[in-house]
Amino acid sequence: MRRDEPRRRRYRYEDSTAHPSDISASREQPDLHPLYSERKSSLTERRSGSTASSEEYMMKERSRFVRGAIVSNRNRTKCLCGIAAFLILLGVSFILAAVGLYLRSQRDSEEIRETKEYLMNLVQQVNDAPDLRWKAKYNPFGTRKKDFNFPYDKNATAIEEYVDRLSEFFASEKMKTHIRELTEFPVSSLPSEFDAREKWSYCSSLHNVPNQGSCGSCYAVAAVGVASDRACIASNGTMQTLFSEEDVLGCCAICGNCYGGDPLKALVYWVNEGLVSGDRDGCRPYSADLSCGIPCSPAVYPLTEYKRACSRQCQDIYFRYSYENDKHFATIAYSMFPRTMTLDKEGSNRVRIPTIIGYLNDTAEEPLTDEEMRLAIMKELYLWGPTTMAFPVTEEFLHYSTGVFSPYPAEKFWDRIIYWHVVRLIGWGKYDGGKHYWLAVNSFGRHWGDNGVFRIDTQMLERFGLEYETALP
Repeated sequence: MRRDEPRRRRYRYEDSTAHPSDISASREQPDLHPLYSERKSSLTERRSGSTASSEEYMMKERSRFVRGAIVSNRNRTKCLCGIAAFLILLGVSFILAAVGLYLRSQRDSEEIRETKEYLMNLVQQVNDAPDLRWKAKYNPFGTRKKDFNFPYDKNATAIEEYVDRLSEFFASEKMKTHIRELTEFPVSSLPSEFDAREKWSYCSSLHNVPNQGSCGSCYAVAAVGVASDRACIASNGTMQTLFSEEDVLGCCAICGNCYGGDPLKALVYWVNEGLVSGDRDGCRPYSADLSCGIPCSPAVYPLTEYKRACSRQCQDIYFRYSYENDKHFATIAYSMFPRTMTLDKEGSNRVRIPTIIGYLNDTAEEPLTDEEMRLAIMKELYLWGPTTMAFPVTEEFLHYSTGVFSPYPAEKFWDRIIYWHVVRLIGWGKYDGGKHYWLAVNSFGRHWGDNGVFRIDTQMLERFGLEYETALP
């Protein structure tokens, strides 16, 4: 055989004469054995039954799959419908919210525009008044009368304790000596004009103009300012400390909060608990935000009130004394002008507390005149230093620039009273041929008014019962 010839498949045949196709045909022939035929028939039947069962099973599975697919499609449709409904509602909510915000902004813008127009007109009225002795300058941070509905919780037990302390102070030998010196000082020795900053120029605290910022803490700021001034005056200038308003605001719960308070209670706190140093680098510096306006609107007070807390330790950079050793104490606190104090949260149970003018009035042959009561306060200022003064603030006061303030227009000025305010009284003077005015330091910072200071004629305001409080180191 040649190498390049393809090998041919060889077949082994039993019959060399038989063709392969005959062999295949012979293999497909049925076995004629009876037993084999019976077995094959049985196997065929079983296969037929198995095939029928398999087809039935497949039909059931196919039916089940179809039903599952239908249910799944229904669930998917419901889910998609729910998502679509949610998205529609969400979109509608966003649209309604956007519309609400837009309408509110429009309302606010309109209210702001009307308020500005009203206040600018009020300023113009003041500046155009021929007989008025003060000038106004429009203050963009001014506001109209509004009920902010701030809460002011009082601790009745603590109030009773403070009232008892005031009675103790008034019965003390220190107070008896104080009243004697006050009454014996001749009225003729009082100057027609007085400024505590000039008499006690060595006291830096007298030149301090605080800014209460985002908290309605005027009562604490004024009371602590008086304490700083009087501590310096009593020490002949050896004590140059600005006490901490933050300490009173955070730790004297009975005194008040960022919605207002009582300066007399803050001065009693000075006697009972003592005051630590304040200012920026003292033990407890003031923490209220000062960037919200001159003055800040009462609308921002709640945020600062939320942050208010008592901390009986000094800030980290202050290492001169510990909190307890940094305290300075007064001996007695008292009110100059007759007033009452509430003993309950509702304010229905009020008691009259002992006061200097009340005592002078009770021991005089005849009731004191307004002038005599004013002279008693002037003596207090001249001999011992500043006091606090609480008075009602009208809308136009926030726009004060120079001169001697008095409410204008006078008609129904009480309808323009925004809130009660407490300031530091440092002097007095005369104008228009003998009319009296007080000189006071406000708590709105140096950019307000006349470098933070103002003059005020309180004649029209005295009907509301002005308050003057102070203390002795």
